[in-house]
Amino acid sequence: MLERPPQTRQTERQVRPGTVSVAPVRVLIADPDPNFRQQLKTALAQEDDMMLVGECSEGVEVPLLCGTILPHIAVLDLHLPRVDGGEVTYRLSQMAPHTKVLILSEHDEPYVLETIRSGASGYLLKNMGTTHIIEAMRVIAHGGFYIHPIIMGRLVNELRRLSRREGVFQHLYTRIPPISWQEVLTYREMEVLRLMSQGKNNRAISEHLYISEKTVKNHVSNILYKLNVQDRTQAVLLAIKYGWVQLI
Repeated sequence: MLERPPQTRQTERQVRPGTVSVAPVRVLIADPDPNFRQQLKTALAQEDDMMLVGECSEGVEVPLLCGTILPHIAVLDLHLPRVDGGEVTYRLSQMAPHTKVLILSEHDEPYVLETIRSGASGYLLKNMGTTHIIEAMRVIAHGGFYIHPIIMGRLVNELRRLSRREGVFQHLYTRIPPISWQEVLTYREMEVLRLMSQGKNNRAISEHLYISEKTVKNHVSNILYKLNVQDRTQAVLLAIKYGWVQLI
């Protein structure tokens, strides 16, 4: 059943002095675990730019809710009862394309790649914590993608498979003027970008390059800024498109 958050949470929010009032990101949570839903609701209540508009525990309820309460983002557990997150994602892509989907799961699941093919804009493991989940919502709400590093390798492998079978990137290369990475990035930034394309997270990159995670994070931020992209996935895809990362 649909459980709506208390209205006072939203109406009591005050616009901070000196800030511009903007419409909050409307969020729907679909998860069978009431404790996790409450944890995420509590985190959302602390964010001025986000608003919980509904929640449910079963996948079959999600498309109808999205058609009536019009959330910007639906946060879905991968293993929702009755209709799982993958099938819900596909249905939303057909019935409610205005709603972006963030998939969550307890463990790494090979099935997740199918949800991305079906239209999901993000995927995270729940143990990443609410801070990362909120960050993912913001990125997705602004048109970006937020993919857990654990699945990045699978995405790259899928791109390699497509390039070998269909010549997808050969077609792209004929339309995009060649750009040397030296014109955009430093040598160290290019090293970090190559390791990102292998699906390595910040900790793995720091161990590989013998630098701190904070330094890696700074390099990643610089890469995103210089490439004018919103997230790591877009940076890797752009690097592949320009031929900076070799497909083998």
